Amino acid sequence: MAVTKIHRTSRLTLIISIIISVIVLALFFFGGQVPEHEKIGADMAQPAFTDILLYWMYALLVITVVVLIGFAIVDFVRGLKENPKKALSGLYALLALAALLIVTYVIGDGTLLSIPGYEGTDNVPAILKMTDMWLYSMYFMLAVTVFAIIIMPLVTRKK
Repeated sequence: MAVTKIHRTSRLTLIISIIISVIVLALFFFGGQVPEHEKIGADMAQPAFTDILLYWMYALLVITVVVLIGFAIVDFVRGLKENPKKALSGLYALLALAALLIVTYVIGDGTLLSIPGYEGTDNVPAILKMTDMWLYSMYFMLAVTVFAIIIMPLVTRKK
């Protein structure tokens, strides 16, 4: 009974998020361009619904992070009760992730960018280094994932 409810809830959540995503993408691609007098760069294309697309992506990111952190905390607390050593191994993975983020932030480049038409406050070294941190971390995690997919089946043996 509970499994059916979980499947129904997750399926409904997936369908709703896909429908909203398709609508937002349709608005972005087919919603036209910003009027000429409102464009940031006169010679550049600027879709009218870029803000909606960005806000939807931010909302999905925040929801995902909050849900993941919530489940991780619940799983960690449950694991501490059942098997403390195994629960602490998850904490080591979190520390490794923190170390990765610190290292990639340090190696990030904070050189100011020349962006035509941009007059915002985000073109500062700290934000630029943070952007590099996320990019380098994603590249590293992608490489680890590909490595795990290709190499790990060759290394592990059936018993």
